[in-house]
Amino acid sequence: MRNKSRKNLIIILTLIASLCLTSFFSAFAVTQEEKEAAEKAAKEAAAQAEAKKKEVKETAKKRAAAIANFEEAEKELDNIQAEMETTKADIEATKTSIAVTEAEIVETQKKIQKKEAEIEEQNKALGNRLTAMYKTGSAGFIDVMLNSESVEGLLANWGMVHKILESDQELLEKLQDDYKELEEIKAELLDKQAYLESQQVALEEQQLRLEGQQAETEELKNKYKAEADRLHAMEEQMEAEAAAMAAEAAAKQAEAERMIVESGGTVEAKPGQYQWPIASNWIQTSNYGWRICPFHGREFHNGLDLVLSSGTYGAPVYAIADGVITRASWYGGYGMCITYAIGGGYSVLCGHLSGYNCSTNQVVKKGQVIGYIGSTGNSTGPHLHFTVFKNGDSVNPYSLY
Repeated sequence: MRNKSRKNLIIILTLIASLCLTSFFSAFAVTQEEKEAAEKAAKEAAAQAEAKKKEVKETAKKRAAAIANFEEAEKELDNIQAEMETTKADIEATKTSIAVTEAEIVETQKKIQKKEAEIEEQNKALGNRLTAMYKTGSAGFIDVMLNSESVEGLLANWGMVHKILESDQELLEKLQDDYKELEEIKAELLDKQAYLESQQVALEEQQLRLEGQQAETEELKNKYKAEADRLHAMEEQMEAEAAAMAAEAAAKQAEAERMIVESGGTVEAKPGQYQWPIASNWIQTSNYGWRICPFHGREFHNGLDLVLSSGTYGAPVYAIADGVITRASWYGGYGMCITYAIGGGYSVLCGHLSGYNCSTNQVVKKGQVIGYIGSTGNSTGPHLHFTVFKNGDSVNPYSLY
């Protein structure tokens, strides 16, 4: 009876243990549905991030167009301003020419009035002579004079005029010629004045047109500037959103890859062109594989220890490829440590740093400075510990190069 009770107890305990184990593994095992859901989420997040990147590019193009329009408006304003300056100078020069012409007209008018006075004086003198001739009995001459309607008519009757003193005849002719010449000069000056005044009106109208163009172009310039500023702000916001979405996509991809590896699968690796993590003057002080560690004795060293021929401490550490930061904090014997996923089942660890230039979940680009060489954690001197993982297992970093 006791044996039977013992057997029953063992069976019950076995069942309980079985249930516990089943419950345990069901709680931690990755199901096919979970993997597929994770992969789907990663793809959707990547697609959304890519779509957002395209939006950023389109916005950048629009912003570039707005900036080009703004710069074109600025050039147009410069041209208008130069033309306005030329027009103003032309207006001032025209005004000066008009003033000079008006002064010449006034001066010519004075000369004409003087000539008229001289002619009048000479006519009086001639009249006095004719009166004297009349008194002396030169009746034929008097008849000609009385039949002449004007001085010009009198002068035209050359047959009678030659009887007048030759000096009076020449003087009258010269006075008449001078008078006509001055009248012609005056007419020319008046024509010139009218032309200059019309030119001034045209130039002033041109100035008004240019001022209107200037105002319109200034308004356009301000419009394009405001549009460029608005698009710049939008671009920055969209870039931040794209970076966040890319980080989320990378994190989901890393989670999907982790599930695949934990469930016993592998991720297809697609090595590309990777950058070396430090400057070109590097020296390897410890290789990948078994070694004697100063802290732990014989151990498997899962990376490379690298120093520089000069200036090791504080030297920059570069991202070897595009990726997402999964750790930027102290990590046991690695001290200040950075890890980041670079896709294709690969991730990178950089240990013993002196500082960070990144943060967890940040998306980084190949060649970007992510940290600085130091000597934190279990370290005998400044160096970089450089490990590469493939599907969760360390591999020789040289396999990427």
